[in-house]
Amino acid sequence: MQRLPVVVIIEPEWPARSYMRAELEELGYTVTAHERVEEAMKYLLRWGFHPDVIVVDLAHNGTQEQQLKALLEAHPQAALIVLGSALRELQPSLRSRAIRFLRRPLAIHDVVAAVCEVTPPPFNLR
Repeated sequence: MQRLPVVVIIEPEWPARSYMRAELEELGYTVTAHERVEEAMKYLLRWGFHPDVIVVDLAHNGTQEQQLKALLEAHPQAALIVLGSALRELQPSLRSRAIRFLRRPLAIHDVVAAVCEVTPPPFNLR
């Protein structure tokens, strides 16, 4: 049996989080979506998931960067995609760890395309 790629979305805005999740699930990814990094950490620990990709929005709130570092240390195999703002500098350690950095404004499709480039979808229903 093939293991489906696991994508963790950390996005504070419910509509954006929901649309990202829906599009990625349609492509066959296993997706967990969370409002904050701390919630994602607890979920991954509880259920034993090992993400292939972590998508995190740091444009709205930079206070999660320390928690994000801990999450990345716990899952060094995960590719990191950061959604950010041109108005906020990303810490150098996170910038060097990120495989993609998408600046706002952006579309949900931009995020989905970045995930697909990093970890190709297992199937496409469209």
